[in-house]
Amino acid sequence: MTTREDTRANWRPLLSGGTAQEAIEAVDAIAEAIASTGPPAGEPDPSLCRGQAGLALLYTWLSRSGRAPEADLLAWQFLEGAVDGVSTQPMNPSLWGGFTGVAWAAELVDLLLDPDAEDRDDTVDDALLRLLSRDDLRSLPYDLVVGLTGLGVYCLQRFPRPTASRCLDRVLDWLEVRARHDEQGLTWWTPVEEILSPDARQQYPTGRGDLGVAHGIAGPIALLGTICGAGVDQARAQPLLDGAVDWLLAQTIPTDTGRTFPLWAAPGYRPYPARSAWCYGDPGIAAALLIAARGAGNPGWERHALDLACRAAARSFAQTGVVDACICHGSAGLAHIYNRMYQATGQPELAHAATYWVERTLDFYRLARRTCGDSWVQGSTDPTRPEPWTGMDVVDGAAGVALVLLAATTSVEPLWDRMFLLSGPGAATGHAR
Repeated sequence: MTTREDTRANWRPLLSGGTAQEAIEAVDAIAEAIASTGPPAGEPDPSLCRGQAGLALLYTWLSRSGRAPEADLLAWQFLEGAVDGVSTQPMNPSLWGGFTGVAWAAELVDLLLDPDAEDRDDTVDDALLRLLSRDDLRSLPYDLVVGLTGLGVYCLQRFPRPTASRCLDRVLDWLEVRARHDEQGLTWWTPVEEILSPDARQQYPTGRGDLGVAHGIAGPIALLGTICGAGVDQARAQPLLDGAVDWLLAQTIPTDTGRTFPLWAAPGYRPYPARSAWCYGDPGIAAALLIAARGAGNPGWERHALDLACRAAARSFAQTGVVDACICHGSAGLAHIYNRMYQATGQPELAHAATYWVERTLDFYRLARRTCGDSWVQGSTDPTRPEPWTGMDVVDGAAGVALVLLAATTSVEPLWDRMFLLSGPGAATGHAR
């Protein structure tokens, strides 16, 4: 039998009064609209980031929060659709777009809605171990979205099951193999063949060191911090984490308001400040550093994380580069990062920033209702119109916006944010109240 996780232990609502009421009304409207919107044309997408597995998370948290009376039924419906999709469609092993992401969502949904359910992920564990035991994985990316770091997130959710533990050992093996050491520490270099843009491949013929959470070094830093915090393979994870944080901190560049992070590092590249986002930039990196600090028990890293987050939180809207509401690179992502870090530290500046970005997210929600017509929950991909979000999914779409607003208005901890490496099993992220 699986033990139900306590999703109410260290979480409290951020919002109150009229803002809380408007936020929860927006959540209800998004959830109702997604449920009543038919599936898009073509084969359904089962994935965590864009498809049914991600939508199952939304309705699971609605059920746990007491919203939407049939939320649990919708959660199961979306989850079963995702599981069926894995059995009928070819899928890669990645967390966000592949079969491990569907299995990760199934683990979390089962854990919260039916803790006595039969374990449905044993076969995924076995398949993943076979993959990670191959000798030709040097070409597998190291990142969160498609690579080793995302597979580590899945393994941690399955820990301490024996096969999942062996998979996590192999993830650490490959991170060790892929690590690139220099005088600044260690990093995981992105080779030129893994750079998607043809123009960027010409610009960086020897590859580049990516600094973001989604595709860069901040992702494995958060994963390794979670591993250390959970007391899993700490003797192997800690040296990797120490070297990676040293290398990351060496990449900051000076500005008038303090040091900040660029997008990446590469020979001949003149770095400039990244925008404020989860995927790239100071807020996402600050959250990763906080997890690393708490997992490793390093107060110096925690000071770096809080200083970085508070400087980012003080930026004006125009300075952030935010143009939409999504989690990945929009206002909801900033709201949730600052809320998560506030819940962990009690830092009042972060509570103010989280509330501010919730309010901006509600502005985008109202914009969607005004400008996107009957299809408002799907947002807009029309370049001539504003894009509050694109799609109904968790990463770039309305479901992610609803999850962030729900986290800001209820006492149910948003464990779904483990897919963004904003929390993790066993990591000490709460502060004493």
